[in-house]
Amino acid sequence: MAAPEPKAPLGVGTIIAESFSILIKNIFRVILVSSVPMALFVVPIGLMLSSTGAINLENPAANWPMVAAYTVTSLLTFCAAISLISAAVTKLTYDAKHQKTRSLREIFGPSLAAAPAIVLLGLAIGVALLALQASVFVLGFATTLLSFVALPVFFVIYLWAIAAFSLMPSAAVIEKRGLRSLGRSMELTKGYRLPVLGTMFLAGLCSVAVQLVFSIATVLLTALASLVSDTLSGILSFASSLVTFGLVIGFICIVACLVYLRLREVKEGVGIEEIEQIFD
Repeated sequence: MAAPEPKAPLGVGTIIAESFSILIKNIFRVILVSSVPMALFVVPIGLMLSSTGAINLENPAANWPMVAAYTVTSLLTFCAAISLISAAVTKLTYDAKHQKTRSLREIFGPSLAAAPAIVLLGLAIGVALLALQASVFVLGFATTLLSFVALPVFFVIYLWAIAAFSLMPSAAVIEKRGLRSLGRSMELTKGYRLPVLGTMFLAGLCSVAVQLVFSIATVLLTALASLVSDTLSGILSFASSLVTFGLVIGFICIVACLVYLRLREVKEGVGIEEIEQIFD
């Protein structure tokens, strides 16, 4: 009886290294496609919430319907921004692998088409995890012993969800799977969830390092700008925050897309040159 063929490695080191390469070569485009949606979706909501007449902060219970409406609106707009960013960076990464450069219109076109499915699936995952977390808290109030058992279970399920669902945006953009993207992500990650989780964890650590470097640069830059004008300092601080956020979320999305492409190659024998040219 022939021995089974060994499972091909995911190639974590190669994926991380290539992710940095794509980020550096396309750094301005990554910042742009990551920062613009956040500025367009979230900043107006932030300005609305910060206006003095929006909510009575001294007595928020008196206008709780307004508080609830703003909370839901903020959550939805943030999810919409993150979904559009993940779709756009996935598209940019896919093009970079093909050594193609497309206009922002060509990037955001397919991204806008995939974003609604990513929003809905992301919200569904978030609600399910919140419900599970609430159950853990309820069990903790019931008995300490159950909380000790339930908390590790929730932690394991949370990590499993990261590994199993992390390729959902890539499936939604590249394969146009829509709401089936969640199942597609689970299908591709099956048998590779531990290395996928390790890759995403390493990507998170790298993004923290990137954030730390830019945060230090931001502090120094705004400190110098404050010597000239407080307004200039505030503008630079805000712009630097958007850039830092764009680089962090952009890098993680690049890693997820490369993991998706690698698993397509490993499990289905489909290389980057053979994947359907759905953007042409």
